[in-house]
Amino acid sequence: MKKRNLKWYAGLLLVFMIMSFAGCQKSDAPKEEEKGLYTAGTYEETVQGHNGDLTVSVELSKDAIVSVKVLSHKESAGISDTPLERIPAEIVDGQTLAVDTIAGATVTSKAILAAVEACIIKAGGDAEKLKAATDKEEETKVTEITTDVVVVGGGGAGLVAAASAEEHGAKVIVLEKLAATGGSTALSGGGISATDTKFQRAEGIEDSKESWMELWKERQDASNKEGMYPDYDFVDRFMDAAVVTTEWLVDTVKHEYSAIMGFGLDPVRRLHFAKSDATTKGGTTLTNNIKNFITGEGVEIRTETEVVDILVDENGKVIGVEAKDKNGKLIVHADKVILAAGGFAKSEELLERFVPEAKGTSALSWASAGSTGDGIVMAEKLGAALYEEPWVIGLGIGSKIPGTQALGMDWTRLYVNYQGERFMNEEVHYSIATNKLIEEKGTWLLVDSTEANADLVKALEAAMPSEEVVKGETFKELAENMKVPVETLEETMKTFNDGVKSGVDAMGKSKDYLVSVEKAPYYAIKFYPVTMGTFGGVKTNDSFQVLKEDGSIIENLYATGENANKILYNQVYMSGSAVQFALTSGRIAGQHAAENLK
Repeated sequence: MKKRNLKWYAGLLLVFMIMSFAGCQKSDAPKEEEKGLYTAGTYEETVQGHNGDLTVSVELSKDAIVSVKVLSHKESAGISDTPLERIPAEIVDGQTLAVDTIAGATVTSKAILAAVEACIIKAGGDAEKLKAATDKEEETKVTEITTDVVVVGGGGAGLVAAASAEEHGAKVIVLEKLAATGGSTALSGGGISATDTKFQRAEGIEDSKESWMELWKERQDASNKEGMYPDYDFVDRFMDAAVVTTEWLVDTVKHEYSAIMGFGLDPVRRLHFAKSDATTKGGTTLTNNIKNFITGEGVEIRTETEVVDILVDENGKVIGVEAKDKNGKLIVHADKVILAAGGFAKSEELLERFVPEAKGTSALSWASAGSTGDGIVMAEKLGAALYEEPWVIGLGIGSKIPGTQALGMDWTRLYVNYQGERFMNEEVHYSIATNKLIEEKGTWLLVDSTEANADLVKALEAAMPSEEVVKGETFKELAENMKVPVETLEETMKTFNDGVKSGVDAMGKSKDYLVSVEKAPYYAIKFYPVTMGTFGGVKTNDSFQVLKEDGSIIENLYATGENANKILYNQVYMSGSAVQFALTSGRIAGQHAAENLK
């Protein structure tokens, strides 16, 4: 009996042990891995940047953004440097897409953020949650500094003003609201016009101030014939000063010229172009050379620092500026303030106020993003006299369709207005072309389907359907899609094509630029006036001290570049003159400010 009980207990114990072992096995089995924030891996996305495709790589672990790299891009050197470096770093450091865009490089900034967002979504992440901004404690810090001269704006005029003031013994600080210096000058070709320079003479180029003045008067007579400006006495003095500036840049700043050339309808070789490599625009090379010179001499440059007010004492004398930066408020006490903050080509508000004919042009303007008229408005608040008859600096024409940029300076093309009428000889100076389009309510550029237009047609087909481009198998169908009178467009095209065959154009275009539009299908593309700056600003004397309406100066205040350039122009830009005036006015203002400190 006892043996049987023992066997029974032993069996029960064995069953218990087996069950316990099974239970242990179950509890020790690996748990299903918890799902992370992302599916780990490396993802790539290509988006449209400012100048073309921009490709970003994002490495993700299951719980974190490990790295963000911009693999390739076509963005402008200098302007894009800050967003290309900072945006990826801030995304990783903050594990967030709620990153501030970079002033002056908004398109590039948004492109990087969009590419990273797309990668996050591919990895199963919650992009909307990452885009939610966290509450930031408001910065109330106030910083005060003192200097001899403060320059408002770090474009061509501002950098040269700083260089000149420093050269003549002043302590200088430059405040630039964008993340990069250079302004509109950096976006230009970097060519500066001057006559009878030592560099021209060394190459055997014969040129004279009289020749340039003759062309200047011819161009200014091309529009607004009753205009108040230019002041040709001032233009004459500017031309002399331009020679000094052109040579001073080499002798003092150590700038270099690679070529002296003509341009388009300006065949005389008086444009002095910066020596630059293939990756950098001449304008960027020019401004970088000046920036490197002044920082080497101890000039402080503060970027992302927006000047919001000019400070005055109880007598109305300028004593400095108030600015804001990432840390809060900045007060700069200075004996002299030089405004070099650019024109207003990027401000629709000021375009509508000053040049209502050109409202709507800011989006396509090639001016710096910082060209919002800040310096002009601040000076006006102090009683500065504004120049009459402000206008825009024309750069030609352009469309909103990718792949059509080359059409803007192609004299073989044909323009018609919204009535279906040809309204100009397309073989004109680019600035005059801008003005002609401003005069019209709207403009179409017409092309056909010849083999020479094959790539263009591909770009147009890719953009359709669009309000910016229409197509027709006949001129009748094209006119209907353009919503212009059919008979008018048909007559316009017959007259034009007949002129091509005879070699005599009704608008006077040279035979070399007459190309027929005869092979269907036909395309019409909307084209718009394109600007690169503005004429206007506040009135100054020859030292670029700002003037009141009564002709007296606003003590200690200067204005340069597009803050004070109307005196040179009617409505037509002269090739190489805007950058030259920026540099020359900056040089003169900087020297005068330094030599007249307390």
